[in-house]
Amino acid sequence: MKKYSQLTKPVLVDDRAKVALKFAENINLEHKIESEKKLNTDTKSTYAPEGYRRLTINLPISLHKKLKMKAVEQNTTATEIIEKFLILEMK
Repeated sequence: MKKYSQLTKPVLVDDRAKVALKFAENINLEHKIESEKKLNTDTKSTYAPEGYRRLTINLPISLHKKLKMKAVEQNTTATEIIEKFLILEMK
């Protein structure tokens, strides 16, 4: 029966180790920065601003079109129209 020797983890010696480590650290830093940028751009569509809750509703296409047209006519957003309507109705 053949005996196997214990394997050891390869190690870089001299300046190549420092260069490899620096390269790996930069890759991790760049990945972290890119992840934070993505998180910051995703917040607009994924998360509600502080003090708000996100709400999803289903509307008939015709009503959605009317809402969007009204928002354009009033130079506002559908969210602002719905919010104003709810405030008036909830009094």
